[in-house]
Amino acid sequence: MSINLILLVSIGIVSYVCFSNREYYNRLLFSPYIVIRQKQWYRFLSAAWVHADFMHLAFNLYVLYGFGNFLERVFVQWFGTVGLGYYAFLFLGSVVIAGIPSYIKHKDNPSYAAIGASGGVSGVLFANIILQPFNNLYLFGAVPIPGIVFGIAYLVYSNYMGKKGTDNIGHDAHIWGAVGGMVILVLVKPAVFTSFIQQIIDLLPS
Repeated sequence: MSINLILLVSIGIVSYVCFSNREYYNRLLFSPYIVIRQKQWYRFLSAAWVHADFMHLAFNLYVLYGFGNFLERVFVQWFGTVGLGYYAFLFLGSVVIAGIPSYIKHKDNPSYAAIGASGGVSGVLFANIILQPFNNLYLFGAVPIPGIVFGIAYLVYSNYMGKKGTDNIGHDAHIWGAVGGMVILVLVKPAVFTSFIQQIIDLLPS
């Protein structure tokens, strides 16, 4: 069975339940203050199954569906059925890595909380960019942008907005989730890094 399908369905169902059940919502959200004091380390992962609203949920599921299916197939081609485990490890690992900076920064802040699968989704997206840096991504579903260009712009924008701190979006989680996805991919399949560099070299004028 597809791990990505399990993620999509489970995240959708749990998020939908949490929309109307604040008790479940509060039990699953990522609160570094609670994590360190009550030793509820599961919150590093469980928050990825909770979303603020349908738009937040739909966007993450859309990106995860589009890029996760491809990445999962690649892992299966490389490793057989064991590849399903590697794909799950990349998604979950990216979620955890995305939460570490916020944990360090907000462990003494009782008012801070975070939700959403964006860290894992960013990890999956950027793993795809490492594999196919010059494949087009479509901004707003219409404007084609090479993956590597989109990735750089996304990281620069996320860093800028994270420093401004004027919205309620976890930009740090996006950045570190992306880094986590790329690092895990290269650790699992080191040849990917060489291929990535070679694709860039091939594009340079000779």
